[in-house]
Amino acid sequence: MKLKFILFALFITLFNTLRAQDNLNVKVDHRMEALSIFYTLATVDTMDIKPTPSNYYKDFKTFFERYKNHKSLNWYRNLNQWDGYDIASLGVFLSNKYPFEIEIKLEKNYIISSSKDTFLYHFNKFYKDCKVKKFIRKHKKMYASVCERAKNSIEESGILKEIQTFYGKSTDSKFVIYLDLLNNMGNNAISSNDIKFKGNRMFRLAYLNDESKNLTDESPIVFTPYLNVVTHEISHLYVQDFLQVNVKGLSEIKNLFLTASKGEKLDKSQWKNELDELIVRVCTAKILEQKFGKEEGLKEIDNQSRYYRLAKPLYGFFETYSLNRNNYKTIKDFYPKILEYLKNYNE
Repeated sequence: MKLKFILFALFITLFNTLRAQDNLNVKVDHRMEALSIFYTLATVDTMDIKPTPSNYYKDFKTFFERYKNHKSLNWYRNLNQWDGYDIASLGVFLSNKYPFEIEIKLEKNYIISSSKDTFLYHFNKFYKDCKVKKFIRKHKKMYASVCERAKNSIEESGILKEIQTFYGKSTDSKFVIYLDLLNNMGNNAISSNDIKFKGNRMFRLAYLNDESKNLTDESPIVFTPYLNVVTHEISHLYVQDFLQVNVKGLSEIKNLFLTASKGEKLDKSQWKNELDELIVRVCTAKILEQKFGKEEGLKEIDNQSRYYRLAKPLYGFFETYSLNRNNYKTIKDFYPKILEYLKNYNE
């Protein structure tokens, strides 16, 4: 009987791990890539940070050399302000084919450089005249290979199993990673309440340069997502109900979350987001500790505490969760203790 129980437990663990892997999708979106190409061509000469060296970036420079002074690029260069590096994330909300239009309601205004219609007019003109579709189609197999390798690196790391073990439950939500091969500046989450994306946690990952690897224009793209970033984003799926379940009690102490580490005061409307990010960052550090040891956990929480002043105290409190998993089978079982701790927190 004991052997049957052990085998059943192993089956459940394996099933949940495979389920988590099925919920992971890594892709290069052709609309995002087209926007990234447009933005990079228009701004790269004035940016201190260039795309990460690779044979793909070399192809990009060679292919688009003849188009670098296209009217739409010059229009963008001469604007009073440019959009943020997350402009490529707009692609998720566009129609699937040229001419591109905004089909899905934006939760964030990605376009701050001009009116939406004006931006899309110039983007579409550039896309057609400069044969962007041809360039993207030429690299379709390479995109697929890079995405497969990135997904495999996440799955083989064992971090998905570690995340499920920490939270003590599985999720039906999808985690979708969009790779941006020309972006060497930063990652960003993509939010949408549209029914098309229901249950999705979408995130755009930059191909950040690792100078220790001495990459050149002959280097193939080897995209290995940072596990702390992956853990952070997936964690949002597991603890998003903490605020929903306890919103009344938490709203009574919302001022607790409106002061950053260096004393910066935040607008009251930000308290929910600040709390959500705080919980996720603490959980991420604990998961890294659980998988890689104390040193990695402390390294992560030290970094997060530069902004989140409650990060270290809450990280220490979460030791209660880690050491008493018989009492707290899932993170939800621990929610009352987190709320109690926060309500009684004193500087």
